[in-house]
Amino acid sequence: MLSRTLAYGTDSRNIYLIFIVTCLACVINGETLTGILAQATWLVVAAIILVVVQAVDRLSVERAASRGRPVGR
Repeated sequence: MLSRTLAYGTDSRNIYLIFIVTCLACVINGETLTGILAQATWLVVAAIILVVVQAVDRLSVERAASRGRPVGR
């Protein structure tokens, strides 16, 4: 038998609450769910680009440091 904690019974209700609040916010703001998903897609794309730029910057700094060149920071 699995042990149940207080948090175990309350976690699943948050999913429905987030969905209801999102739908209510769409109705209040006059947005469609498609519009919100489109904005979320652009947010994910921007986050991925930011991570890639930071990784390239870190790689270039490490290469410059390994060659003995001063890093201009």
